[in-house]
Amino acid sequence: MKPVARIIRPVVLLAIFVGAGWLLYHLLRDLDFNELVKHLKAMQTSQIGIAIGLTAVNYVILMGYDWLAIRYLGHGLPWGKLAVASFIGHVSSFNLGAMFGGSSMRYRIYSAWKFSMVEIVQLVAILGLTFWLGVLALAGTMFLLVPLPIPAGFLALLPPWAGDWLASRGLPWLGAILLAHVVAYLGVCAIRRKPLRIWRWDLPLPPPGLSLGQIGISCADLMIAACVFYVLLPQGVSVTYPTFLSVFLLALVVQVFLHVPAGIGVFDAVMVAFFLEQKEAMTAALLVFRGVYYLLPLAVAGMVWLGLEIALGRQFLREVSAKLKAAQAESAASPERTAG
Repeated sequence: MKPVARIIRPVVLLAIFVGAGWLLYHLLRDLDFNELVKHLKAMQTSQIGIAIGLTAVNYVILMGYDWLAIRYLGHGLPWGKLAVASFIGHVSSFNLGAMFGGSSMRYRIYSAWKFSMVEIVQLVAILGLTFWLGVLALAGTMFLLVPLPIPAGFLALLPPWAGDWLASRGLPWLGAILLAHVVAYLGVCAIRRKPLRIWRWDLPLPPPGLSLGQIGISCADLMIAACVFYVLLPQGVSVTYPTFLSVFLLALVVQVFLHVPAGIGVFDAVMVAFFLEQKEAMTAALLVFRGVYYLLPLAVAGMVWLGLEIALGRQFLREVSAKLKAAQAESAASPERTAG
């Protein structure tokens, strides 16, 4: 990355974060904290239990991302290792961002398991592609089937040109454009045999069967993630799951597009903007959702990461010990060969 880009990117991210935070503050400045606390206290244990269970199911489904990427590379990996890499990688990506969290963690893990730099780059590229295929396919479908009225608070999050375009055409147009990208990708995978050249790396396109698997895994992941949030909604929020899924996906698209780690401020502002009349109830659900879907897995991933580092350290010591013993044996045998 060029020095100028290294400076500009954090500044832009900070500006986006501050802007989203300001908008969120503007949306919540007259928030009734007593009402918020009432909604938090009214949260049932069964709701939180179901949300935790769905989160666990979601992380099992997320293993499919790494499994497809490993298949794409032509490697085999035991399910235990696959689960560890997937869990740590996804939790890091969700909380710290894909670049600084998920990618760096996966490089540490997969390089320790003897994957080459080229293979890790290809693996990370396939993971990102799988996620975006699901977002484009599911969001495109939902925006066509469940068109939403777009609140002014949401449009304020977007650049002026994007807000004006979306306000004049609506979500169905955006849905059609997103689905067109998915169809184009599947078509290219079906007919193109040469790898794509991305910067210094050659990226062979997945076969059509694996491409469909990418869409299926990612769509399942997104629908379960939305379910985690949906079951936490207080009784004051009356919305069907399809409508909620459309809003959730729109918030996710904006969050990922703006590259704010964990979507802090951006995701929350979009969700509150669409449910402004029930903002206390939505804010309560947001707080619990972040605890269940982000912070709880982060705590577990920290312990798993510690265990993995201990295991990798022991493996490294064993390898060093074996090399030293081999060198000593070779050194001891050298005088005998010389004498002979």
